[in-house]
Amino acid sequence: MSKNFDTRMMEWREQIDKCLFKIIAGSSYPAEFKSILDYAVFPGGKRLRPILFLEWHSLYAPPDESALLFACGLELMHAYSLIHDDMPCMDNDDMRRGKPSVHKEYGEGKALLAGDALLDLSYNCMFEACRDKSSSLIMFSAVRGDLGIVHGQYLDLYGKIGSLDDLINVYERKTASLIRAFCVIGYTFMQKLDAKEYLAVLYGALDGDGADDDNVAALIKPLSAYKFGHNFGIAFQIFDDVSEYIAGEKSDGTTVLDYLDLDKAKALLNTYLNAALAELDGEYNGDTAYLREFAEKFVIV
Repeated sequence: MSKNFDTRMMEWREQIDKCLFKIIAGSSYPAEFKSILDYAVFPGGKRLRPILFLEWHSLYAPPDESALLFACGLELMHAYSLIHDDMPCMDNDDMRRGKPSVHKEYGEGKALLAGDALLDLSYNCMFEACRDKSSSLIMFSAVRGDLGIVHGQYLDLYGKIGSLDDLINVYERKTASLIRAFCVIGYTFMQKLDAKEYLAVLYGALDGDGADDDNVAALIKPLSAYKFGHNFGIAFQIFDDVSEYIAGEKSDGTTVLDYLDLDKAKALLNTYLNAALAELDGEYNGDTAYLREFAEKFVIV
């Protein structure tokens, strides 16, 4: 590889942060309100989701400015969801990324509006970026609602979680749905797929019911992106559960450690990670080594 992994990740994060800063600064909101948006978005942690988008894009073609803008639109969606998740009526978390959550710092009213503003900005970015790539917006809208994070948050708050399978179902919708969308949209962003076929990818439907025979071949790699994101997304949530348990942190909700001992939880994490990594075995235009190393960072032995 021409660059080591850490350097590549640092460069991605720098590009993402620069773009996000420009988006917020270029909005028409009052300066005081922009400072709330900055507080919510920066510092941004790992920037895991937009990096996954850009790395999967790189497996088809090098990302351009429109791809970066779309990735940042997706990251703003993630930032909005965190603000609302932290509020007292949801998860009631006082801290986020080592500092007071937005509603604790600025109050619930301003936090609610900040989340709404980031959601609006996310769509503005994606509309500007995708232009003739409407399938990307169809995909994104679907994972936000009944197929994804809204459904997952509802199950987390009001559903009955009585088994490990129930918990994994929440993880699949609340966490993995957005991550797999980043992967699939990243890989297909420059490609012109019919919206119907795009939704077939979203559902993982290459069973003959959702995809025309002539287009099945074109959907094989997007489906690999889907499966990678699905498995990595669940693994990412299990990684959080296991890491918090090892660190002695008390969880506010149900985790895999409520159903499995530590060794079995580690084994489950690594099973999902291995399933994700298996999707990188095919032939791609770009180098899968960075994605492999990215996923392997989450292995716990």
